[in-house]
Amino acid sequence: MLNYDDTLILFGRSPFINKIKKEIPELIEKYHTIGCNYFCETFPNVEYVIFYDDIEPRIKKTTKVIADIRYFRDSTKTAYNLCRTHKNIEFYTISYNDTYFQTGDSKLSFCVHTPSIALNWAYKKGFKNVVIAGIDLIPNTPHFDKNYTKGVKYPAFGENSIMKARKHLEEVASRYLNIYQLNPKSDMELKKITLKELLNDADT
Repeated sequence: MLNYDDTLILFGRSPFINKIKKEIPELIEKYHTIGCNYFCETFPNVEYVIFYDDIEPRIKKTTKVIADIRYFRDSTKTAYNLCRTHKNIEFYTISYNDTYFQTGDSKLSFCVHTPSIALNWAYKKGFKNVVIAGIDLIPNTPHFDKNYTKGVKYPAFGENSIMKARKHLEEVASRYLNIYQLNPKSDMELKKITLKELLNDADT
């Protein structure tokens, strides 16, 4: 049984999100939640937002943000204004590392995609369980919210990058956290959990 206090739901932006759209508000209400990049523009009540790319999503004042310190320091970046003005933001030095999680207070490891730094952050914050939703790592898969990216074109991850990201989830992040996959059709080597289990098991 998953406990509310040490469980985080990590939302990505794969098409699977469209299949659970109706239940997402309830998940956000019951659990600690974090959304990657522009996820918050469709679901603004998500508790945390994390981004690695140079973007400036529309974020509620009450939302907690995790971002790279380089944007706070560089006025040429799109994210600079958000990083200077948002009142509830945690800054980290983010560097590529596909073998272990950073443990220092101000550092996070990145491997291929934004969820990797979210997982490192979750571990450092004391979460034991992370449920991934909308993180399917299938080559050339569009975002569920393609109309909410303000015309930004994201390069499709190549197969090698996808395999690196999958390996990082299955073999590295899983050393630190209990990771559950919400998509029942995923072929990643991760434990599965259902919406019914999540919605019935909160606070148990």
